[in-house]
Amino acid sequence: MPAGSIEDSVRTQRLYRLGALLVTAIAITAVLVAVLTSGSTSQLKPGKPVPGAARTLALLAGIPQHGDALGNPHAPVTLVEFGDLQCPSCAVFAANALPSIVARYVRPGRVLLVFRALDFLGHDSLRAARMAEALGAQNHLWQFVELMYRNQGLENSSYVTDTYLRALAGAIPSVNVARALSERGSPEVQAQIDGAHSLALRLHLRGTPSFLLSRTGAPAQRFSPASIEDPSSFSGPLDRLLGA
Repeated sequence: MPAGSIEDSVRTQRLYRLGALLVTAIAITAVLVAVLTSGSTSQLKPGKPVPGAARTLALLAGIPQHGDALGNPHAPVTLVEFGDLQCPSCAVFAANALPSIVARYVRPGRVLLVFRALDFLGHDSLRAARMAEALGAQNHLWQFVELMYRNQGLENSSYVTDTYLRALAGAIPSVNVARALSERGSPEVQAQIDGAHSLALRLHLRGTPSFLLSRTGAPAQRFSPASIEDPSSFSGPLDRLLGA
């Protein structure tokens, strides 16, 4: 075979191999996307069981809520969490450290928890934050926040649909879902979100979860726990403030 024909044949085989690799890569990507988006979030429907609902409701049962605050408004210590509802690290804090904080400090009335919703990660974060604040007007923000952390989807995959929001809010007893959906675009809700943004900017917060800790009524101080998973990273500083 002439040299030119051999080179053409080799070039053609390389192109075929490259094409096959591209097809394989595209197929793998499609499978990964399908797997990541086919979890519980795509199956959430109003009226159907919501994963983690029973545990969330039990964790917060009987604890007073006032807007974005959870617990006794006269508690001697206040812990503020800045969270993005799409943030995986926020979900880690909610799953591992928060239950102990609630049981040991919030439920007995020793610590007031405040949640400030941010949308650092994108449009799904903003849609979720608006719904959370709208539910805060019904004093059920914290149940929604915890349910969202238990049912996060692929970031900014547009999984925070009205169906998704209805499913989570509908799993919370006594919530008026239609009212929350209608009020999520209200000036009051926007003011809450703008206020959280302004405070985060003043404090130079660049990630979530971020925390403030103080004696109630005193100037809030930045607080960086050694671990967002370990309850003891919070209990030591909380105990010291309570002792003071």
